[in-house]
Amino acid sequence: MHLSRIEIAGFRGIKRLSLTLNELTVLIGENTWGKSSLLDALSIALSPDAKFHNFHFSDFHVDYSLGHTQVSQLQIVLNWVEDYPGEHKARRYRSFKPVWVRNGKDGKQFYYQISSEREDDKVITERHFLDAGGNIIDCPDSNKLARQLMVLHPIVRIRDARQLRLDAEQQEELDQEQRNALNTRIERRLDNTCRRLLTRPGHVSSDEIKSSIRALRTLVDHYFAFTPHHKTPHRGHRHFPERSHYSPNPLEMLARPEMTKQNKLVLMGLINAYIRARGPVELKRISRPIMILEDPEGRLHPIILHQAWAFVVNMPMQKILTTNSPELASVVPLNSIKKLNREPDKTRVYSLDSHSLSRDELRRVGFHVRLHRPGALYARAWLLVEGETEVWLLNEFGYRCGYNFASEGVQVIEFAQSGLRPIIKIAKLMGIEWHVVTDGDAAGKKYAETVRHMLGSESDKHRLTVLPDLDIEHFLFHHGYEPLFRKLARVSDDHPAPPKKIIQKALKHHAKPDVALAMVEFTDSEEIDHIPTLLRWLLKRIVALARASTT
Repeated sequence: MHLSRIEIAGFRGIKRLSLTLNELTVLIGENTWGKSSLLDALSIALSPDAKFHNFHFSDFHVDYSLGHTQVSQLQIVLNWVEDYPGEHKARRYRSFKPVWVRNGKDGKQFYYQISSEREDDKVITERHFLDAGGNIIDCPDSNKLARQLMVLHPIVRIRDARQLRLDAEQQEELDQEQRNALNTRIERRLDNTCRRLLTRPGHVSSDEIKSSIRALRTLVDHYFAFTPHHKTPHRGHRHFPERSHYSPNPLEMLARPEMTKQNKLVLMGLINAYIRARGPVELKRISRPIMILEDPEGRLHPIILHQAWAFVVNMPMQKILTTNSPELASVVPLNSIKKLNREPDKTRVYSLDSHSLSRDELRRVGFHVRLHRPGALYARAWLLVEGETEVWLLNEFGYRCGYNFASEGVQVIEFAQSGLRPIIKIAKLMGIEWHVVTDGDAAGKKYAETVRHMLGSESDKHRLTVLPDLDIEHFLFHHGYEPLFRKLARVSDDHPAPPKKIIQKALKHHAKPDVALAMVEFTDSEEIDHIPTLLRWLLKRIVALARASTT
């Protein structure tokens, strides 16, 4: 069984939110857009100590669009779905028999709701299970089942990568009661090894590392059972990594001879932090935790981050990750990324569904955007251009017009290698504003038609700019840059050569990046009054789109 969906209304920073969860869910979005409130809601609903949260007035959402009005009700609804038909008959789920409802033809699911209401100076909270229509199921054991759900699928939350490194100061911050609960003989041995690796790596022998790995194995087997929980090796759980039963035990990574002590420290610290994140509670052997890992890129070198991620992705459990790292976003599947965007009436979730792009489109766009420009996934707006020359020029022209594209959330991306249609599809599905610039030649006109066919009823002036010349070089040639091209082509001012021939000679003598750099330097000189009006309008338009996406 896995958590398939969470619905939230009126809780802290979230007015309304509906989020589908996968085996791996990667949350991205700007600050104050609801990620922390979402994770807090999960942590409250599935607390590892199986205790019910006492809601306070501060837990109710404040609607600033209505003049700081605080809502009077909040709801958290969790939808749980079988991993395979008949799983509801397993011993650990038998007590949920009264609340299972049909999911399709053969499957089963159930809905768990936490609702809280403000009445005068009191907060009244109720917990129920719902049918498929949202009606409360008459079940006298609702609270008992809710606690059992917390035991079976507790949230284990690691807040950031700083918790991967244990030091004496962190240990002192734990009060005596927590230390008594956590400092078993095995955990002390692991802590000692981590601290020694951090402070005196040369004094930690291979035998001591092997001993600590064995200790980790004992702890992990006890708390988290890395073995996939399905009845046959041929049936993988939906929320497990694809072909997970063929994957090596993640702990084996620590025993590889090519792993440096520093890398072993990070991975050992990750497991140790994961175990400690449960708090003073010992999870049951039947527990199938959901791991929340917040911003793992903090204080980690990108190489170490990728190695830690290779470990995390093989942990056979449902995982929720938040990250602001383009490097990390580049290695996760595109369809696992969920972008949160806070709007006046709700928090909207953008993501790619499994049928939105073909396999070839995903491959091409995945390689070009995710690996070549991974930061594009975090952008507010994409300025889509045909080639690298436009990327160079428009970024520099934007700076000279007073725009900082990085701080505005604008990315200039060339689309010729990946194809225009799939990249626009991704922009729409991920809630990224976009504008296309095409050349005036035959290929550019075909690109323009593609854009118009994808606009529907929307005006093309907001999404499309077609240069009135063959390409950006010819356009600039006719708008004050002719002296520069003649100089690069080594053609005198009085020579009656056609523009096309002069431009070809210039590009023959100089690489395109060098020509683009020369254009920027020419713009900075006193030989030209200003950047052409069409380009200035274009830059203003894309910045306006980016700014509008945050309001």
